[in-house]
Amino acid sequence: MSLRLRSASLVFAGIFCISLVVMAPASLLSAQLEGYSGGRLLLAGTRGTLWNGSGVLLFAADTQYVSLGEYAWRLQPAELLSGGMEFEVKRGVDASPMRVRYEPLRQAAQLSQWHTTLPAQVLAVLAPQLRPYQLNGEIELRAESVSFSQNGIAGEAKVDWLQAGSGLTDVYPLGDYRILLEGGGRGLSVQLSTISGKLHLTGSGQMQPGHGLSFKGTAQAANGEQQEGLSELLHHVGPEISPGVFSLGLVAQ
Repeated sequence: MSLRLRSASLVFAGIFCISLVVMAPASLLSAQLEGYSGGRLLLAGTRGTLWNGSGVLLFAADTQYVSLGEYAWRLQPAELLSGGMEFEVKRGVDASPMRVRYEPLRQAAQLSQWHTTLPAQVLAVLAPQLRPYQLNGEIELRAESVSFSQNGIAGEAKVDWLQAGSGLTDVYPLGDYRILLEGGGRGLSVQLSTISGKLHLTGSGQMQPGHGLSFKGTAQAANGEQQEGLSELLHHVGPEISPGVFSLGLVAQ
């Protein structure tokens, strides 16, 4: 094969690959996301193409689905030359752009500058033992850089649970709480602390793929707060291990 013919073949192959990316339906990204997340994440109501599309992101566990909101994405073509696919992602027209990079050959992905809000119900999907608490409020998730690969998870994310509430008490809001997630190997370490509020929560645990969340902590009325309004909730949390302090535990399933 002559050099000219070889060059023409490479150019044709490149144009063909780019055309496939441009014309591929957005549903193809949903299939890739579902497979990569083990069926936990999927896109519904996709529109557009793999290059430029949108869809509703769903988090799934067993037969439960929680909507994480509608996202729009645009593929960054320059990154195709480095063997990766990088998307600029937005939730809403005026939202700050977030980035997702996926490298198929390495089976690796990275989230950058991620900031989104989620319903508190996602906590009960992550840990089904929380379902009886009928949690409500708003979740704010922030992550500057988190990577996923065959070696596990690296990076950290801050999850703020704001205006937290529970169907087991009339006290509302219970408070604002921070959950720090830090990657280490194949799992995540979890640290819970109280920012402010009438109910004081603290604890730590681990989240492992295929096993769920294992967590130990305590719950009690904050200093200066009356326990009466929180009594039913606290007694559902766990046994009283010292006056006014209740054990909060979740066992990996």
